Amino acid sequence: MATERTGNADPELDRRLMAVALRFGRRNLGSVAPAVGALVVGFESGEPVIFGRGNTAAGGIPHAERGALAMAGELARDSTLYTTLEPSPVAVDGVSDVQALIEAGVSRVVSALESPDPQITGRGHAQLRDAGIAVTVGVLGDEARRLHAGTISVLAAGRPHVTLKLAVSADGMIGRQTGERMLVSGREAFARLQTMRIEADATLIGIGTALVDDPSLTVRVPGLRAHSPIRIVLDTQARLSPKSSLVRGAADTALWVVCSNEAPLAHREALLAHGVEILPVGTGSGGIDIEAAMRLLAERGVTRLLAEGGAKVAASLLGRGLLDEVVLFHAPVVVGPDGVRALAGGALSAIERSPRFRRVEEARLGEDRMVRYERAV
Repeated sequence: MATERTGNADPELDRRLMAVALRFGRRNLGSVAPAVGALVVGFESGEPVIFGRGNTAAGGIPHAERGALAMAGELARDSTLYTTLEPSPVAVDGVSDVQALIEAGVSRVVSALESPDPQITGRGHAQLRDAGIAVTVGVLGDEARRLHAGTISVLAAGRPHVTLKLAVSADGMIGRQTGERMLVSGREAFARLQTMRIEADATLIGIGTALVDDPSLTVRVPGLRAHSPIRIVLDTQARLSPKSSLVRGAADTALWVVCSNEAPLAHREALLAHGVEILPVGTGSGGIDIEAAMRLLAERGVTRLLAEGGAKVAASLLGRGLLDEVVLFHAPVVVGPDGVRALAGGALSAIERSPRFRRVEEARLGEDRMVRYERAV
């Protein structure tokens, strides 16, 4: 069975096939970065046929392009490769992705995005063109930037891409100040949160939330607990109890405590003895230097960070301009005067009406309404 050359590019077909590559790459979000997806496509009787598909493997190798080529085998000759990120010209195991494409006889490469790595940007595409391979760049580029937002943020800003998630009551609260823990949002919103956790490298809360709610922060979908993100607690004095759900689960799911350099040694040693990783940083106004913490997390390999609360953490991230996305789950419940305001006294209009954010998605989840915002500038 032989493939046919594609002839003239079809922009609509390119978008459809790139959308498939993006969905395939998304499967490994939270496990690898960048989470690239790739397809090897040929044509039979003028109709596209996917001969190979690949995504970035656990550990980062093999790359998505190599996986797609391996699946396609000889069918890759004269085919079109769709990839969500520029193929790398840097050799891994003696051969670069670009060289592998050339040797496989691929006739065209459609790439959603140039590499955000300044040492690579444009080089892969240039080498492909020099080898006589037709190259199209920018197909579904905005969607690819979302997929690779973590890698882009680390390279451009030296910090993870940060998404804030808040479940907010009708009166603007995220819970009660006293009494039993209150679940503001419903089952459908909770299910969406599980997907957000799976796609994040790490999830973050403050010590206040840890002490009041005693969460586990693991993925609560049967069979998918292994996809739980690293759990991180901002805890200036390392006060997290060794008896907490977070610490008791540290042997199964990584737990990091970001504390002050001056946190009591006894507190740190107690957590270390239970398998908790301690990450000391400097302090800023009112606690942990949040910007230093973000830089440290990036150095530790965190590219996509999901911040789940509480109010002080949310306000700090917002105030320091560190939020790239915000997901609000608006619930119809009323908490009342004993409630904790979503932004530690600040109004949600700082997000909802701010020119710094634009609304990009809205959906009904059971009785809740989800609204997602992205950084606008």
